[in-house]
Amino acid sequence: MEENTRSRPHLILLSSPGLGHLIPVLQLCKRLVMLCNFDVTTFVVGSNSSEAETQIIQPARSSKLCRIVELPAVDISVLFDPGAAVVTRICVMMREIRPALRSAVLAFKVRPAAFIVDHFGTESFGVAEELGIPKFVYIPSNAWFLALLAYLPVLDKEVKGEYLDQKEPLQIPGCMSVRPEDVIDPMLDRTDQQYLECVRIAKEIASGDMILLNTWEDLESTALLAIREGELLGGVVKKRVFPIGPLTRPVGPSGVKIELSVWLDEQPKQSVIPTVLGFQIT
Repeated sequence: MEENTRSRPHLILLSSPGLGHLIPVLQLCKRLVMLCNFDVTTFVVGSNSSEAETQIIQPARSSKLCRIVELPAVDISVLFDPGAAVVTRICVMMREIRPALRSAVLAFKVRPAAFIVDHFGTESFGVAEELGIPKFVYIPSNAWFLALLAYLPVLDKEVKGEYLDQKEPLQIPGCMSVRPEDVIDPMLDRTDQQYLECVRIAKEIASGDMILLNTWEDLESTALLAIREGELLGGVVKKRVFPIGPLTRPVGPSGVKIELSVWLDEQPKQSVIPTVLGFQIT
């Protein structure tokens, strides 16, 4: 693999734990390798991975499309209450793996071309800043979610009391308003640490150089326009937003296609002759 990747730009991806984050990041990894011809290293966070997570990681690792590096698990059990929300647990874990991530990234002989994290990994932007490379945020959700998350620091300042207690829908500039009962889970209790973590994440997303979004123009043209328009949400987001979707996981097994692609890449140039069996020209 090394001989084939030396001349290709090397990208770093960081996935937070959990299938809902791991799968979209690995799908992004595949697209960057197969369609854009990047050399990619994906860091995943060791968290006593479930069998389901292992079943996702192993095929990606064996395909040799990219490097999968599992960062060592960190004992975080004493850093939050036993009843802490999942968002809080993920944020604490991502915070604690930063030293291991920094050491692993700085060990590369060639400086990476860019650093991409999902929205739970924004506290690791310091690694990219230390290397002087672009830092991107990948939002594996839609534009409406990004609009609500990006506007959260403004709502945090302007709205008094709990969001659930508001009498009117929450107004998001240029986007559909949000009924109080429809806010995302971390917004249900403003005294909970997971809410404070989400406000922090929203602010840090704006400090990235670019936002990659798992949607497309025709699906969410109104929300995307609002995010880009300076008089609407553009003044909050401030960074370029690129819709790269839809990124979806294949329904059927794709291992054969991946293995074939890898095998072809390993063959000498002009050594493989394409043939079609069972096709008759008349």
